[in-house]
Amino acid sequence: MRLADLFQTGAVLQRDRIVPLWGWAEPESLITGELDDTKVFCRSAADGFFMLYWPEHPAGGPYTLKISDGAETVVLEDILFGEVWLASGQSNMYYQLGSDSRTDKSDPDPVARQQEREFYRSLKNPFQCRFITVPMLASSCHESCFKGKWQSMTKEHAGNCSAVSAWFAHYLQQDLNIPIGVINSAWGGTVAEAWMSSTALAGNPHTRDLIHKYFISHQRPNNYRTADSCNLAIGLQERLRPDGENEGAKQRFHTPEFDDSSWRQMELPGSWIAQKIAGNGAVWVRKKVSIPPTWLGKELLFSAGTIDKQDITYFNGSEIGRTGSGASMTAWDILRVYTVPAALVNTTEVLLAIRAYSAAFDGNFSGKRILQCPELGESIEITGSWKIEVELDIGRVSPLYSADFYGPGFQNTPSILFDSMIRPLLPAAIAGVIWYQGESNALNVESSQNYYSILQSLINDWRYSFQSWEMPFIMVQLANYNKFAAYDAGSFWAPLRESQRLLAKNHPFTFMASAIDIGEAADIHPQDKKNVGSRLAAVALNNVYGQKNIVPGGPEIITAESFEDKVILTFDNVKTLTLKNDCEQSFYLSDDGENFTAAGKVTVSGNQVIIAEADAAQVRFVRYAWSDNPASTLYNEAGLPASSFSVEVKR
Repeated sequence: MRLADLFQTGAVLQRDRIVPLWGWAEPESLITGELDDTKVFCRSAADGFFMLYWPEHPAGGPYTLKISDGAETVVLEDILFGEVWLASGQSNMYYQLGSDSRTDKSDPDPVARQQEREFYRSLKNPFQCRFITVPMLASSCHESCFKGKWQSMTKEHAGNCSAVSAWFAHYLQQDLNIPIGVINSAWGGTVAEAWMSSTALAGNPHTRDLIHKYFISHQRPNNYRTADSCNLAIGLQERLRPDGENEGAKQRFHTPEFDDSSWRQMELPGSWIAQKIAGNGAVWVRKKVSIPPTWLGKELLFSAGTIDKQDITYFNGSEIGRTGSGASMTAWDILRVYTVPAALVNTTEVLLAIRAYSAAFDGNFSGKRILQCPELGESIEITGSWKIEVELDIGRVSPLYSADFYGPGFQNTPSILFDSMIRPLLPAAIAGVIWYQGESNALNVESSQNYYSILQSLINDWRYSFQSWEMPFIMVQLANYNKFAAYDAGSFWAPLRESQRLLAKNHPFTFMASAIDIGEAADIHPQDKKNVGSRLAAVALNNVYGQKNIVPGGPEIITAESFEDKVILTFDNVKTLTLKNDCEQSFYLSDDGENFTAAGKVTVSGNQVIIAEADAAQVRFVRYAWSDNPASTLYNEAGLPASSFSVEVKR
């Protein structure tokens, strides 16, 4: 006899709700479940599958649970009843409590490490706070099992838990004082369509065509040519364009004497694609830096941050390191730290040059660029603009949305993650879902524009699958990222944030916690996951657990009205608004919905924002914090930020 992987020693089961408990035994056997004085029964089917339905049980434990088919008995020890949440999405949800790939000598104690230590110090009872992780799998099969283990959030194990879900569980346990369990099922760089069932995809006009493409992908023989096809994107690399000749080096782009006066400027950190410099392909960036005379003749270290995807890095015309080759997609989050030989450090003005190549997805220079002299314990952070030249532009290459890449092993194949990483959990009794995803959908204009409909279908799909129509679904509104901009009409993320805001406003039992002010311009994976978890927990405590004394989020726009000389915005979820950061340019006005200009004087009074505008009667639309990385200026008394928004003005 075998139980589904969720049910094992150390598991947390949902309190105060009928709990489905399933497994496989001898066909057509009488199955008995026993806990304390309660017994439940069912029969196994002709294929041996059985489903027990455990009656409502209050929070508590540990208990011993016994399941028997008459010939064999499975005994599960240390079973707790409490609140069980599913944590899903892409890399910012997967980001683990113990991870930070960017740590280097210039930052010996990063935020991620500080928060991890704080987590261990402050967690009330780590043995009553537990997690289980569904391994990343894209098999294209209807999976019924996964290999995972329930673990307590002790120092020994919690570092492997999703940081967001760990902090979420921490705050729930702190307030509810009962066992908390989180099921982590997330995969970086994934689109929402991969997490939807084929039934849900077929039922949405924006995604129904994906089903046919998915079926066709199963007909490719090369998708099944190795035993590893369920774990590796077979054929993905060979369908990407590999890096070719280093044409820039032939033109001596890497040398100090090369004249780059005709090159454009690029702000680093940042994406050359998001800054509309080029598509995927090869680019060069250069910058001349002054170093102290005391550094001459000494070995240096150059930290180039992370580079999406490959690089060759030069110092004063000589190569000092390279990472990745061909069409490699694996080095995008590897911190580049290269040694500069002492013999090259022979002038006080030095040239740093980087050739980057990206075969697909984004093209990005993330993190900080720091030149260090270890012998003297000194460093220079290299900020500002770099010169950039495009060597090869192959256009936007996005396997996320290309049927050419669909199939076993490729995680963005439609419905593949539902089948591999959600289906094995069904129909578990859970309290709700926390969801951190959207960055990948924002990269595609059509998918971003339809994100409201797509995510709504996903939510309905999961509620149906988990047999709970009122199952709470709490999403994280995307964090600020990329170069700061007060307003960006071409922003990738602002429209998707708006879809998240409207869905939370309009769809029942759907909520949002905003991270719009706790991201990092230089990195799509901000280290501060504590505040994300805290804000998700506040939403749950208020809306799910009825603790109305806890503020669930920031100010929420209700109405926008125009008068003769002012526009008044009224907000909910706030008593007294506060404007921070001395930046009134977060508010932009328009009379046609296309051309927006900065608002005039902005003041607050109670729960209203008052914008002084001579032609206020002509204003038809207002946007706030409309860019990938806007200025968050509007807060409530709990210190929580208002969501970005785009609203029509009433006259």
